[in-house]
Amino acid sequence: MNIDLTTLLAIYGALLATIVFLWDVIKFFHDRPNLRVEADYHIRVSNLGASEPVVGITMINTGKEPLTIVASGFRLDVESDENMATVMDTSLPRELTQGQSHTSCANFDEVVKQKVLYAWARDATGRVYRSKKRPLRS
Repeated sequence: MNIDLTTLLAIYGALLATIVFLWDVIKFFHDRPNLRVEADYHIRVSNLGASEPVVGITMINTGKEPLTIVASGFRLDVESDENMATVMDTSLPRELTQGQSHTSCANFDEVVKQKVLYAWARDATGRVYRSKKRPLRS
């Protein structure tokens, strides 16, 4: 088998282009914004020492790109059209850079009487990030 220089360079170029393409695809998925959403019970303590139970939705930017959170809430296990509950948070919208987190708190009594399927958060582009299913099981 006799391979000339042109064929060898073509094979080398195709191999190098494939490697660069795969590298860019991996970098694209690794560097994009990503948000981890968790829900758990918290105790809010005021400056006066009073405390009250709340349900918190913690949003953590695990991606490399900053993203802006505009809303968060819960998906409820009900059959009606009112199955989305949005948490009223006056500090939203909020930009989160890599590694930053933000917690939105909801009234404990209002949330625990509902069956929560998952917690969610929405960024400025409209993408919705979800927590694990049934995040508030005891």
